[in-house]
Amino acid sequence: MHHRRFVVRTMAVAAVVSLLSACGGSGGGGTPPGGGGGPPPPPPPNTAFVCPTADSATSVGVGGGAQEALARYPVSRAALPRVAKPSGMIAVTYNRSVALANQTAIAAREQAVGATFVRSLDFSHVGLVTRMISVPPSLVDSAIAQMRSAPGVVSVNDASARRYPLTVNARYFPNDPYFDGFAVTVAPTPSATAPPPTNNDPPYYESNDVPGQWDMHAIGLDYAFEYSQPSPANGSTVSNANALGSSAVSIAVIDTGQDTGHPELHSKVTYQRCYITDPSNVQSRSDFTTDPQGHGTDTAGIAAADTGNALGFSGAGGNVVIYGYRVFPVPDNNCSNPNTVDPQCSATLQDIASAINDAVAQHVNVISMSLGGTCPDSPPESTAVANAIAAGAIVVAASGNAGGSGIDAPACDPGVIAVGATSLDDGTPNGTSPTGGNAGGTSASPVEYVPSYSQYGSPAAAARSATAWGIVAPGGDGSGQTDSDDLHWIENIWTSTPWAASDAGACKGDYPTDAGTTDCRILIAGTSMATPHVAGAAALILSVNPTYQSASAMKQLLCTTADDISDPHEGCGRLNVYRAMAKALNDPSLP
Repeated sequence: MHHRRFVVRTMAVAAVVSLLSACGGSGGGGTPPGGGGGPPPPPPPNTAFVCPTADSATSVGVGGGAQEALARYPVSRAALPRVAKPSGMIAVTYNRSVALANQTAIAAREQAVGATFVRSLDFSHVGLVTRMISVPPSLVDSAIAQMRSAPGVVSVNDASARRYPLTVNARYFPNDPYFDGFAVTVAPTPSATAPPPTNNDPPYYESNDVPGQWDMHAIGLDYAFEYSQPSPANGSTVSNANALGSSAVSIAVIDTGQDTGHPELHSKVTYQRCYITDPSNVQSRSDFTTDPQGHGTDTAGIAAADTGNALGFSGAGGNVVIYGYRVFPVPDNNCSNPNTVDPQCSATLQDIASAINDAVAQHVNVISMSLGGTCPDSPPESTAVANAIAAGAIVVAASGNAGGSGIDAPACDPGVIAVGATSLDDGTPNGTSPTGGNAGGTSASPVEYVPSYSQYGSPAAAARSATAWGIVAPGGDGSGQTDSDDLHWIENIWTSTPWAASDAGACKGDYPTDAGTTDCRILIAGTSMATPHVAGAAALILSVNPTYQSASAMKQLLCTTADDISDPHEGCGRLNVYRAMAKALNDPSLP
């Protein structure tokens, strides 16, 4: 079986409708009347599993068809299935020197057990090679047993899992309106009174009925950015222009793709790569990541939306660049079903491993993965993660959205910075508490807490200690698709190239006038959203101090500077990039 990872499903949208351009049509290759003519031509490929060939909507099969009822509005944080249907995919991991020296003998042994070689993944930083082989599902157990006795074999695994696509004493305000707050607001209904402005309303510069980026202010990004301004005017004795983020630092976002035509990403995505394997184990590759689903565009925006462009949002990484990866096929109608095992709704471990390996080859600084599945992890994904960490990359992954103890893979892999979610209780019903606030917050004084959907590890809470399972960051906790409280969600960008053409209608100008440059946005919630806050913060820190370029050093920094929000499931605490920036810059007066 080939394992897949799924985007961690706490999204406001599942954006799932049937694929329409299924490469149909017959050609002139059939058998002529009354003659042999040879075998019929092979069936056309399923275009859902073909990487895009251009940065355009047409490259992902956008068209008419059935419309997903939830469109661009919140859905519940459903836990998706952890096991997919059998496919006969096996991962055989060898000592690298043995594998490279004995390829002929290894191939013969694979044939002897009835296997077909699919592809090889080289993990040079940990001295391993994983060969992906396919056998009939009925032969999986016997093939695994026989391959384990082969010379140089480190491990043999049934590769059946799948992965789902699952924030100084002064503040610096870029000219991004959702970050800065709004001086002019509009009434939610014609008969209502317009709410108060939020541009001078700390600490969140947002209210329950005026949109904004409470998430970025909660983690102190405005203060972290202020270190870019001259000292002592910034209130500190130190300054560093790269506290706004450096384009020399990169984040690999491995997800459903990225809408590089979106004005918040157009100048930020400087590299693209797509890997999608179809059910027959044929891998499609390209240098385009057009996002038909939206999830990857959203996580890329949270991590590093174009900051200071007078549009939309600020990204947690400021001016760092994005290396975009797409490992998910075009979704279909089944993807709105939390119990689906449809391969169009998930990504194979080998595609994720391919993306991680390529990111390592490109020398990215941080890898962000808002996806997950059953822990413990297995090759080739776990080996790719270990190889990336050994190469010095910082790997950040979502803890999962099923709630309770135990975190998803790859977040559970050694060395990965696992990320859970937080949200604001402002006294109104939220996803965790449908009858009212659960953390004692009010509209005047919201309280941050860990929502019930956010998975956690052990120890569940070890405030400011890197021994904790991970860290938490803003992820939201809306109570359903009718929840209109802006403080319950993370608002950020969404794709303008959805596979359901009708979904593009939600793209419009920024609040409050909806005029100007088209900006596609969404209200969304989940550990998927929390993860790029941490990935972006790590990249921002590396922009001013590259000595933190290791998984252990970065976790130590982020955990020891985190905020203790007194939640039993907070890990080492809630990310505070302000305090982390101050420590990385050796500010003698730490906040």
